[in-house]
Amino acid sequence: MQNPDHDPGSALAIRTQYRQSQSRAARLRLLVDTGQELTQLAPEAMRQRVLQRACAFLAMDHALLLEWDVDAQVRTTASHGNRDRLRSLEHLADTAMRTAQWQEQPSAVLPNVLRVPLRGGDGAAFGALMLANSVSISAPDTEDIESLQLLATLLAAHLENQRLLDALVARERTMSDLVHRLFRAQEDERKRMAYDLHDGLAQTLAGLHQRLQGFAGRCPSLPEELGADLQTILALAQHCVGEGRQLISGLRPTVLDDFGLLKAVDKEADRLRDAGIKVNWSTRCEARLPSQVEIALFRIAQEGINNILKHAQASHVALALELHDGQASLRVDDNGKGFAMEQRLDTCGARHLGLAAMQERASLLGGDFTCVSLAHGGTRLRATVPSDLNGTAQ
Repeated sequence: MQNPDHDPGSALAIRTQYRQSQSRAARLRLLVDTGQELTQLAPEAMRQRVLQRACAFLAMDHALLLEWDVDAQVRTTASHGNRDRLRSLEHLADTAMRTAQWQEQPSAVLPNVLRVPLRGGDGAAFGALMLANSVSISAPDTEDIESLQLLATLLAAHLENQRLLDALVARERTMSDLVHRLFRAQEDERKRMAYDLHDGLAQTLAGLHQRLQGFAGRCPSLPEELGADLQTILALAQHCVGEGRQLISGLRPTVLDDFGLLKAVDKEADRLRDAGIKVNWSTRCEARLPSQVEIALFRIAQEGINNILKHAQASHVALALELHDGQASLRVDDNGKGFAMEQRLDTCGARHLGLAAMQERASLLGGDFTCVSLAHGGTRLRATVPSDLNGTAQ
């Protein structure tokens, strides 16, 4: 009876199983190691690393990565091997390819070619991994091809994620640009309307009030009833003049253009003082800043003061404007009833739309905006933007 330990059939079976286990381990290492590397690489480096690993795995010496757009325009995004020989692979791109394909070209400079599609999340191919060899070799087995397909799918997922991220960044950039243009157009329109009102309606109302005063001065002995009516008309005219001035100041305060941000914010704070709210400045900075910086910080302060008057029920407001290390910082703090900060400003709804607009104004200048508030604990606003921006007035 033959000893099983020396049975040639048993030794061959063991050797075969060992080689199969080595092959499976190599496939697993290919996928695991490459997957870990791709998360740390830029898209260009991802493509090149996959080509190198695929060539090493199948012992092939040439590779191309082809990708195409929605119009089926094919472009080479990565290559490995001799450039002249690789040109012969470009015409083999098949935008309708669904599965991996092995092709033999005995008379070609690259006699063996393996084409593996890159498929997106919808299953449609948007590229192909092309592997080739300068000397004839046997076709890879089914498991090797499946491993290459998994590798291509792994790369496709990373590339698709990067495409989506790039599209999202581009969209965000476009939206920020549109918001910036909207704010600038809004300021231009406010400035134009303020000047038109100042030179038109405000002058007419002021002239009307002066003429009425002159008329009242020339008629000192009017009957009591007519005199009372005239005084009422004078009071209404004076009120209209004041309302017109407040409207012009709200649209585009001339003090901002003439005297700068500090004076403009302090003038705006007069509305708080008129409402019986104590106002004090903890830090003052009278330096003039670029026009777009002054406008953005003024609008933030204006919106903050509006919120205090409408909602805060505060008795005290602290203001601060300072310039430090190239950063202009504005603070508006109140001791009012505050509110619960249940979500981020950029995701909040209409309730805090003004706060979101403040944040957008600061971010458009490359700055930051923070709002800290607690129910019955007051609200603290802070906007910080670069103070050395270049540009013309908005």
